[in-house]
Amino acid sequence: MSPTTDNSRFRKIRPGIETLPCRFSLPRHRHLRAYATVVLAGTFEESGYNGRIHATAGDVLIHAALDCHGNEMVSAGVRLIRLDWADDDGIGGLYHLDDVDEVAKAAEEDVIEAKYLLERRLREKRSPPGGQKKDWPDLLLVDLTRNASREIGGWAEVNGLARETVSRGFTAAYGIAPSLLRAELRARSAWLRITKGSEPLSRIAAETGFADQAHMTRWIRRITGATPAVWRLNQQPVQMA
Repeated sequence: MSPTTDNSRFRKIRPGIETLPCRFSLPRHRHLRAYATVVLAGTFEESGYNGRIHATAGDVLIHAALDCHGNEMVSAGVRLIRLDWADDDGIGGLYHLDDVDEVAKAAEEDVIEAKYLLERRLREKRSPPGGQKKDWPDLLLVDLTRNASREIGGWAEVNGLARETVSRGFTAAYGIAPSLLRAELRARSAWLRITKGSEPLSRIAAETGFADQAHMTRWIRRITGATPAVWRLNQQPVQMA
């Protein structure tokens, strides 16, 4: 029997409307499949690959495949819509809709229709989001997302900060050292190419900044629980449930 991936290590969502417990706190965790969160009421904070977000009513958080983040309740009465999402580019984001009542009503009856409606609303009527902090830890995250080979010490020097300050401050903000998050982003970038195409693994390793294919294999197994070869063997569109 061929080896398979163990998806039990990933947190799953249940599409539909959900009210969170009054004292909700969830440490960093990873989702295999892409999904969208629409905030209907209340406030919570999220820190992950999309940055640090102070999410309030009307905000729409798109979590790409293999996203990793932590959540912390800010107010009681947090009510959300969670929907499966098509991950065409592996990029998440934060958006805002001035009116989410129509999406909420659709989600009560048909989560698939709600997904299509949300896609249309984001194309047509989304507003600039206001819930991102955008201080230096977030700017470092953006730079690492753009270039997962960015050297932390060099970034600190360019931005007038001590490397130790950057390491401590980023870890306090995101719950993970910047060098480790950089490695996660590099592994995630490689994993997306592995699961969405048929390129040679050695080429993917070289082009995503790993020392060699064995180095890439160790990191992908670390964050997903399976090797690139196993993921390639069980290859399927990552947006499907």
